[in-house]
Formats: sequence, C-alpha cells, structure tokens
Amino acid sequence: MNKVLLVTAHPALEKSRNNIRLMKAADSIDNVVIRDLYELYPRFFINTEKEQQYLEQSSVIILQHPFYWYGIPALMKQYLDMVFTHGWAYGKDTAKLKGKILFNALTTSGTRESYHEDEHNRFPLSSYLIPYNQLAHVCKMHYLPPFVLHESGKASASESARHAKHFKQLITNLATEDYDLDKIQEMEYLNDYFAARTPVQS
Repeated sequence: MNKVLLVTAHPALEKSRNNIRLMKAADSIDNVVIRDLYELYPRFFINTEKEQQYLEQSSVIILQHPFYWYGIPALMKQYLDMVFTHGWAYGKDTAKLKGKILFNALTTSGTRESYHEDEHNRFPLSSYLIPYNQLAHVCKMHYLPPFVLHESGKASASESARHAKHFKQLITNLATEDYDLDKIQEMEYLNDYFAARTPVQS
C-alpha cells in the first residue's frame, strides 16, 4: 500500500467543518500521514529537512487548503518555497520526488459554473492551479486534477459528509493503485472520475 501525505493549511481550521471532515476521513486510513502546517509552524519556521523526509517516504502528496483569493494560504506557500528546494526536489542529477503524485484538495465558496470565461471568476479553476501543475512538472511528478468542494459555506451536513466519504475512497484508490492515471489526467476534477466509477463506502 502506497504511503499518502496530506499537507493541510487552513489559518482558521476550527471554523471549517468541511476541511475538518476531510482530515478525519484521511486520518482513518492506514498509511496516511497528516501534516497540519498551522498547528506545526504557527510562526512560519518550516523544518525543511523533516518535511523533505515525509515527502520522500510518500508516493501520493495532497495539498489540502481553502481557496483564498484564487490561491493557497500563506503558510502553504512558505512550505512549498522552503521544502521543494533546488538540489533536492529538482535540478541537475536530482529529483527526489520523481514519479510521485501531487494534487490539490480544496474548498471554495464559488460555484463550479462561476469558473468560466463568461462568469464571475472568468477562468477555469485549473487556470488558477497552474503554478502547482508546473511545480509538479519541474519536479518530474504526476499532477492530477483537483478534488473540489464548491459552495463550501452553503454545503449541508449531508453534502459535507458525502464529500468526505468520496475523499476517503479517492485516497484509498490512490494508495492501492486502483486507478487509471491517463484517464484521471483527462478529467476536470478528481471528484468526477472516482464518483463515477466507485461506490462510496461508509
């Protein structure tokens, strides 16, 4: 079973029932390690060597976060800057993350339809995630489409719980290599692929 690393960053996690549910769903699976950045590094002093060790030990890396102003929270940006370093993550004759999977698991208040050229957010959600797609490319990783909860603030308890169950199933499939990488990368969202092919487990 592949090891999965969930790197989460939410500056007000205690107020986000959706993100808490995702973390709890992930924590219930064997071989999943969770790194809660705001809990670990409230002063933004990242332990680069330790975080690199967790990354090296994992085959699947998930960046879990709210979608603030079309990007990731500040501490997650700090994490990427301090941990995905030249000479370790990328560079001549080095690629410690080569072949690993990376994707964003995010919550956003906008509707799926709003991420369109004729709507409020103007661009597809994937356009705002290009920096992480490119990061994966430079590090020779496999970047997957995002796992997304739209209208997160309006999600009912049942919708939030169902989303967390799909997240658990997604992680389980990735950990056991029960997926088609080529088909996944053609999808807009990971939600679509796994919700269509796999019944949700309780």
